[in-house]
Amino acid sequence: MLFAIIVLTYFLTIQQISYYVDLRSEKYFQYFVVLLSFIILDLLRVYCQAYFPDIPNYKEVFDETPSIYNFIKGGYGIEYFDNVVELGFSFFISFFKNFSNSYSLFLFLISVIELVCFYYFCRKFQINLVNAIPIYFAFTFVTFQIGMLRQALAFCFFLFALININKKALFFILIIIGVALHTSILFCLLFFWVDRYVNRKIFYAIFLLSLLLYLFQIDLIGTYLPILQLGDSIRTAKVGYYLNVDRPNSFLGIGFWERIVSFILLNVIYSKLSFYNKITKFNNIIYNLGIVVILLQMIFFSSPTITSRLRYYIVIFPALFISEYIFSDIEDDFKWIYQLLFSLYLYMYLFLLATYLIE
Repeated sequence: MLFAIIVLTYFLTIQQISYYVDLRSEKYFQYFVVLLSFIILDLLRVYCQAYFPDIPNYKEVFDETPSIYNFIKGGYGIEYFDNVVELGFSFFISFFKNFSNSYSLFLFLISVIELVCFYYFCRKFQINLVNAIPIYFAFTFVTFQIGMLRQALAFCFFLFALININKKALFFILIIIGVALHTSILFCLLFFWVDRYVNRKIFYAIFLLSLLLYLFQIDLIGTYLPILQLGDSIRTAKVGYYLNVDRPNSFLGIGFWERIVSFILLNVIYSKLSFYNKITKFNNIIYNLGIVVILLQMIFFSSPTITSRLRYYIVIFPALFISEYIFSDIEDDFKWIYQLLFSLYLYMYLFLLATYLIE
């Protein structure tokens, strides 16, 4: 826990330094920061993965999966790969094992892939990396990115799909490819519209409806989900698992008020950016996804579908939208107060995730 807090403090410090030193002009300093950041993240990854409960399970899968060479030489069929993990992940292991049988190196490679994909996404969406990394770290790194290997790799395909969202066919293709790594990415097919400029009154209306559903604890999902059963297939069972994870719902707890405040902030910021003609196709997508994750968490209040694993696909977007505004657009004497409050918010979120990891 202390290690994670120190790392977040480091990234927030780099964020502040970047506003006094142009890292892009100071190339040697920039390279040093990138290298040091990568080393720190990897040290924390190794430390956390020693405690994350899924990592030993993945090692069993890794050890039992043959390389592609041995797979072909042994005359195995596709049926050799059981349904413990998705077929795409099994083939990814097989391909890797043509070069090495080191599980540690395999985990390192996955971490590198995830970091590179997130960096590429930030570049394409014109997101300041020093603003994005603290959020990526506090919201997803110590659980999602280092422990949920298949879903984290699938998340990379979602990021690529968002980059190509103006090409709908390619968007859908990338999501479908991601299914080979983790079935839950099918959830992201719902976001094909997020490049549109939506009338915010629609969001307000849905928010008020979701607020009523939440306050009166009307469980639409539990009521109507049985009608939507897709059969008894293994894939359906896996999707059903995420719909039925037993997690307590903290009614009117800190999560509820976080969503209320986040929804208000997102719309206030959007209005201000719109007034100054600063809404772009990129921050509009981030705003839409930020609104969606808030609305879904309100509507799915009684179901862990959003509050557990599926929300990780879009959980960073409200914070990305707010952070970009606070650190890049605000120019007044109170900016440091907003920055401090947002940093404290990241510490709080990291504390909750680290507590989950320890448990």
